[in-house]
Amino acid sequence: MMKVAIFLDYANINASSRQLNCSVDYGALLNYLADETEDRTLQAAYAYVPIDPRQEHAMDETIQNLRQNGYIVKSKVGTIAGDSYKCDFDVEMTLDISRTAYVNAPDIVVLVSGDSDFIPIVLDMRNRGIRVEVAAFKFSMSKHLALKSSGFINLDEIIESAFADE
Repeated sequence: MMKVAIFLDYANINASSRQLNCSVDYGALLNYLADETEDRTLQAAYAYVPIDPRQEHAMDETIQNLRQNGYIVKSKVGTIAGDSYKCDFDVEMTLDISRTAYVNAPDIVVLVSGDSDFIPIVLDMRNRGIRVEVAAFKFSMSKHLALKSSGFINLDEIIESAFADE
């Protein structure tokens, strides 16, 4: 049995799915990424959810849904930046990936993000002998990140399957 740890960059994947006019069933995605019939057992699943400081409770239902689907949700309130807000989770995600690798020793880390900022942690995990799979929509996937990872999971293909909830 391969132990799997999943790290979901919610803002990255949600923004991409909105651009494609589709919706992701995050529970089904979790089951797909840690499929026991494929000898992949889930060790931990983290979801990083930014909070708009102008609407602090707008994500409450999403956070509850992620929790009910098995994710450990980490959220933080962003800072206003012009007409929008900024909420960067890269450092927290990198620290959690590193900590999980050290404490839990997963066989596979799945990074659900197409952000090239994660290349250093991907390379670090691979140097430790941990397989790193990156899951993202193809149009928003950093080619450099895909090349540095152990494998790329194309969410476009998965969305076409049974668990898009449009």
